[in-house]
Amino acid sequence: MPTEVDAHQFVILSKDVQACTDKVKKLALLKKICLMYSGEFLPELSGDEWVLVESVHYKNIYSESLQELCKLLIERGDYEEALRFCEPACQLYPFDEWQSVRIDCYMALNRYKDAVQEYENTAKLFFEELGIRPSEHMMQQFEQMSSRLNYKPQELGDIKERLKDDDVRGGAFYCSLPSFRDSYRLVSRIIERNGQSVYLMLCSITNGKGMPMDKPDKLEALSGELQNTIQQCLRKGDSFTKYSPSQFLILLVGTNKENCSMIFDRIQRYFSREHKSWKQYLDYFVSSVAEVDRQDSPIQFNTENKTW
Repeated sequence: MPTEVDAHQFVILSKDVQACTDKVKKLALLKKICLMYSGEFLPELSGDEWVLVESVHYKNIYSESLQELCKLLIERGDYEEALRFCEPACQLYPFDEWQSVRIDCYMALNRYKDAVQEYENTAKLFFEELGIRPSEHMMQQFEQMSSRLNYKPQELGDIKERLKDDDVRGGAFYCSLPSFRDSYRLVSRIIERNGQSVYLMLCSITNGKGMPMDKPDKLEALSGELQNTIQQCLRKGDSFTKYSPSQFLILLVGTNKENCSMIFDRIQRYFSREHKSWKQYLDYFVSSVAEVDRQDSPIQFNTENKTW
């Protein structure tokens, strides 16, 4: 029976592109390559060395083809088409900075607000997941588009409307790490004056034996569920953030140390409501905000750490 293997066809197409001298035909071939690629090669066998080697090879073909395709499309002024082809790459490989190409396209289309939004989303992703900022190139892009945005004076009513919380889910307030840091600093100053009881809780995902989780796929699933759990289990006046891929910080206002253990028990029960064994993967530390800077506090921040 005649058979056709998409991986083989993928390689053949890449060779056809290299041999093609006609720009129109090359454009069609590059589009075909990019549309054919759907992600990691044989993900169920990703632990096998030969699969890993092939997977890297196919990704390189895809990346080089997409880069050449975007270059040709931008030269032709087909910015919308370039945006469309970059979208899957941003989903598959969010840390390869394909967003930078999208920002260039938005700027060429004079869609500066979309460009700024793309940058802000990318910067947030890089900071929360990797603890780093985007590349120098993206920083330069941000400066260019910011200088071209026209900000009009706003009425106080309009400003208040824009400041409103659009999240209607209720529960604890999730914020980015920089925002959480600012909230923490503000609360630290407030309690110096009014003496209110505020506690900081660090929830960590472990391997069940008190050590960091070392399985990326499992960590991603547990982390997503823990974020949802914290959102559901805490009050609207509490805030939290993702401090690292395996850790969440929670700011508990108007509570005491005894209640903190009850709050963690509630988080643990909700977290393991469908998978009882998940209970063993959670650990926590708690400290009064007023005591965090003390040497004996179970939660401490390195002052040399730029992320805090």
